[in-house]
Amino acid sequence: MAPFSGNWFQRAAARRKAASQAYRGMLAQALAPVHYLAGGVPDTFEGRARMVTVLASLACVRWSLIPGKDTAWLVQRLGSLVLDGFDAAYREKGVGDASIARKVRKLAEGHTGLGKALFAAFSAPDAAAELAEVLRRNGVVAAGREGDMAALLLRLQADQARQPDEEILEGRFDWGAIAPLQG
Repeated sequence: MAPFSGNWFQRAAARRKAASQAYRGMLAQALAPVHYLAGGVPDTFEGRARMVTVLASLACVRWSLIPGKDTAWLVQRLGSLVLDGFDAAYREKGVGDASIARKVRKLAEGHTGLGKALFAAFSAPDAAAELAEVLRRNGVVAAGREGDMAALLLRLQADQARQPDEEILEGRFDWGAIAPLQG
């Protein structure tokens, strides 16, 4: 049975659940301490936000390979969940309401720009070089670690490509291939 079959209300609930599950799994992996302790990702608010963007982009690339209108909705919903998460993180930091909109807007612009660049890089003929350049240019990892992170992301992309589309449509991405970058 397809994950989004049934009446409209059941389909809408299944899509919301899938996007939420994908977001929770992606966020847990993006915020794993190993990336910041040994992985070369700056342990800053912005560094963590960029790591969220990197993994969200990878999920969106995988969803885009599945035909159907539900995938576009899932991509859009994941983006909304990420931006809502950025807003919530700023509020947890104690950022006041007067400046939160400006800060979230700036972070959202960076997320969108980095996301588009990563999406294109994942699909490029020389994806490893393109990803490394995007990661370097955007300061996602410490200088000299771009190639390691690009290789790690491509391994993860290959692992997710082997997952059945039904799992991916349910938001059950396999994030298990991410291990600490060696440095």
